[in-house]
Amino acid sequence: MPIANVYNDEGGTGREVGADAAQVTQIDDFTTLCNGVTVRFTTSKDVTSGSLNVYLNGLKERVSQISIIDDRNFEFSSPPLTGDTLEAVYTTQSSE
Repeated sequence: MPIANVYNDEGGTGREVGADAAQVTQIDDFTTLCNGVTVRFTTSKDVTSGSLNVYLNGLKERVSQISIIDDRNFEFSSPPLTGDTLEAVYTTQSSE
């Protein structure tokens, strides 16, 4: 993990002052759903607006390459192929 991701803006490792403690990072792996047909994927939890990052074969997809349908669904204009790896990384509200 890069050092920039370890320390918060105040130089500590705890929650930033004023940060929303209820946000957690979620990673969903959709690799088994890549079949050359499926274009729409559903995250396991609600995505915090603006936090969705989609990685196809390890490369981050540009916002213009995916369509965000709602707070749980996104889709591609062309389906990921069999053998592709697909992950979504996003923040969501904690269940605490």
